[in-house]
Amino acid sequence: MAGKAIEQSRQRLSVIQSLPLDALTPANVLDAWDAASIVLEDAFGPISLLNSVHPDQAVRDAADDALIQESSFLTDVFQNEQLYQRVHRVVPETMAQRQLRKDLLDSFEDSGVALPVDRRSRFKAISDRLTELAQQFARNVRENPMRITFTREECEGLPQSFLDRAPRDEAGNIVLGFDYPDYNPFMMNALSSEARKRYYVGNTNRGTDENIVILDEITALRKEIADLYGMASFAEYVTRRAMVEKPATVTRFLDEVKKAVDEAEVRDITQLEEIKARLIGIPREEAKIERWDLSFYRERLREERFSIDQEALRSYFPTEATVNWMLDMTSRLYAIRFERVAVPVWHEDVGYLDVIDAATGEMIGGIYLDLFPREGKYKHAAAWPVRGGSRHGSRKPISTFVTNFDRNGLTHGELETLLHEFGHVLHGVLSATTYNQHSGTSVERDFVEAPSQMFEEWGCRLESLRLIPEHCPACPAVDEALVARLNAARHFGSGIDYGRQLLYASYDMALCGQNPGDSMSLWREMEAATPLGYVEGTAFPGTFEHIAAGYAAGYYGYMWAKAIALDLLSAFGDNLMNPEIGQRFRETILARGSEEPARAIVERFLERPVSTDAFFREIRGQ
Repeated sequence: MAGKAIEQSRQRLSVIQSLPLDALTPANVLDAWDAASIVLEDAFGPISLLNSVHPDQAVRDAADDALIQESSFLTDVFQNEQLYQRVHRVVPETMAQRQLRKDLLDSFEDSGVALPVDRRSRFKAISDRLTELAQQFARNVRENPMRITFTREECEGLPQSFLDRAPRDEAGNIVLGFDYPDYNPFMMNALSSEARKRYYVGNTNRGTDENIVILDEITALRKEIADLYGMASFAEYVTRRAMVEKPATVTRFLDEVKKAVDEAEVRDITQLEEIKARLIGIPREEAKIERWDLSFYRERLREERFSIDQEALRSYFPTEATVNWMLDMTSRLYAIRFERVAVPVWHEDVGYLDVIDAATGEMIGGIYLDLFPREGKYKHAAAWPVRGGSRHGSRKPISTFVTNFDRNGLTHGELETLLHEFGHVLHGVLSATTYNQHSGTSVERDFVEAPSQMFEEWGCRLESLRLIPEHCPACPAVDEALVARLNAARHFGSGIDYGRQLLYASYDMALCGQNPGDSMSLWREMEAATPLGYVEGTAFPGTFEHIAAGYAAGYYGYMWAKAIALDLLSAFGDNLMNPEIGQRFRETILARGSEEPARAIVERFLERPVSTDAFFREIRGQ
């Protein structure tokens, strides 16, 4: 399938390449290019997904090989001077055509079309190698068979429901991997500090030693790309296509975050030290909070101060009912409906939904849901834009919703994750762009998280949460008092959370900077400078898949986009379930994809420039 799609796309592009220069039109260049990209996406959209979720390792391995072929082909395409000349000379007539032409020219330039032949050849070799390395990095994390064994005594404090389902060895010890439904409850509840430490260290090393070597090679190759272009850093190469436009803007933003975070992070850690000292009966000055203590003592503080027990919340948010609530709430907000349809799937747990426009009855897209963990599956939560939409091609978008949830119920943090990733899915399936290449989440990398981060708020407000009993009449009631406690508990620790995000973003920018050095030495130095310090024997960079792949010199985008997301919320005022505002958000933001620059559509929706005030208030806990 992969080879056939590449050949068909190549043939379509060859027609564009042979066009006389005096006969170029938007139809025979831009429309034709979009058609060629659709041929490629029809094959590689599913391949990219199955690479991370298919239960058969042979399929995942075959997908790895196919994706390398695609990457190599696309580099060839965007180094083709004849194609570049035709895209450069075509005269667009509409806004969508102008944006597509700009995007294609950017891709040509980013692939080295204007470089001397020897540098162009080297760029292609680097590009192919980076694809291969990113795949191996992800595979090492996804398929690592490492397990941690815990005695009954080390499991004291864990919920009985957790103990009942946990796998055991012949001696009755619990044996755990690193899926979220195992790791998070253990770290939040296990009384044994030594057991938590062992699990924490194991989790940071699940990428294996090989991933540190891989990350160093990735870093060196990225710096070489910058050198090929005569740029100071890979960060300069990347950010020129982002909302920030240059690394200096990122540096200023991170400096502002640091000023807000420093005091807030120390304040949060001090409160955790106080509760640790009291609970284990030691002097306050001896109660140092270690990294493996964070989740445990945060939960104790939340239970004590806000009466929030994350494990008990699973009865409020049973997984199936909560998914149904999410679909219902989304239907009301965006004037759509979901219909379950039986289709072929890659695993029996996977479901599928048609997405229907409520006003017209038109089918506008589709969603696959793959919610539960299994061996060999992608370990985090993500949305795959398997198929983009296109009005020009009468094409309906399809997205896949991939998570690793407990089958029985969700904590409040997991509820926010559910909504976050579904926000990405909605960005994909509610897209209504002229061209396929502008569909959904194809927006600037430092904007792509904003709609999904905004959607998390629907898990934190009474007007949306009060609908849950309609899908679970037997569940405990979600009332105003509970919502107030949930939000108070959620905001506690914002200094710690943003401090960690600041570290990740700063590390990413340093690794993509002018003199990155080796990845582990840099990480040790930077993590050691934080209030909680570096833990000997840990190797977090070997698990940092985001910067090994698409988020290099872009991880700051999570906080940059969060600032936008919190500002977008202001348009809803006191009622997140306002369908009028929801429909305007659907049409102005979600439907537009990357057909216009992100800043333009955001400011059109807000009817003013973006403000970061709400973001910095949240960091400070105000």
